[in-house]
Amino acid sequence: MKHDFSELKLDRVTRRFAGAGGKAFNALDELTLTVKRGEFIALLGPSGCGKSTALNCIAGLLGLSGGSIWLDDLRLDTLPPEKRGFGMVFQNYALFPHMSVERNVGFGLRMQGVPAAEIAPRVDRALALVQLVGQGHKLPGQLSGGQQQRVAIARAIVIEPPLILMDEPLSNLDAKLRIETRAEIRRIHRELDRATIYVTHDQDEALSLADRIVVMKDGAVQQIAPPPEVYAQPANLAVARFMGYRNVLELDVAGQEGGRVSLAGPGISLAGVAKQPIDGRRAAVAIRPEEFAVGAPDGPNTIAGRIDNVEYSGRDALLDVVTASGAVLHVRGPVTFRRGDEVRVHVPPERVLVYRPD
Repeated sequence: MKHDFSELKLDRVTRRFAGAGGKAFNALDELTLTVKRGEFIALLGPSGCGKSTALNCIAGLLGLSGGSIWLDDLRLDTLPPEKRGFGMVFQNYALFPHMSVERNVGFGLRMQGVPAAEIAPRVDRALALVQLVGQGHKLPGQLSGGQQQRVAIARAIVIEPPLILMDEPLSNLDAKLRIETRAEIRRIHRELDRATIYVTHDQDEALSLADRIVVMKDGAVQQIAPPPEVYAQPANLAVARFMGYRNVLELDVAGQEGGRVSLAGPGISLAGVAKQPIDGRRAAVAIRPEEFAVGAPDGPNTIAGRIDNVEYSGRDALLDVVTASGAVLHVRGPVTFRRGDEVRVHVPPERVLVYRPD
């Protein structure tokens, strides 16, 4: 497999499965994506959205029901997994417990028939890259979870693949190790100058690692964009909800002028920015909890309510504010507030994103 590729292209890749009663459904529905050399792509979404199916189709572990996969001018979906030459890192490490770290890392090279004299220096370079020098003689069971995951990464990169596939590689690690290991993954990616496709359901992982994020739901792509755009400008309500816009209210459309929309409901009057064409009498607004300011005076985009619950978070608290209509707003605010306090919360219009309702 050539390593100096320019791009990997997925062209309307579809994977169909038989569902209940023999009725077929698309676990992956016409995924089209181009990955440039050196890019880090995160496939992000909830369980069952099709992200792991997409990864397994790229790896060759699942066949396609439609579409094609290309590495430059080489068609890949007709090749078996071992002919694609990709490195893969699994959620459960998949290390051989009876083999030393060195032999685990060198396994793929031995399967490729690489001469023994060449294997040792390549294994040493891979272990140095993942910062495991001096650990090669140990068995996997003698290492920490984070070290075992780095062995799995070393095994994937030692074959010098054009593309590295990672399927939820940090989900079995504790919070501290996840943060440390994702920094290592990003460093290794930069040093290798290869492409990486990384599956995760964790928004923080995707935002911190990826050059571009592919947000998926029900087998279909919802948005492909750099992390700041996915975070601040979700393409639709499904992406907004998944990216932490916990406040979603359906309101009446009172007026529109350019991209600005005025909305109203019982005890609520808001102006926001349309992220989709709003052509009906109702629309949904999406607002992050941290976009509210607590203790605001009367005025535009100010809502009155009563605090019904306080979740202490250290430097601040998550407040559940119940409005006059009974709607609950999730608001980040000072820890000094208590349950039962009457408050006013304000959100700038540019932070109120307006979408078509579900």
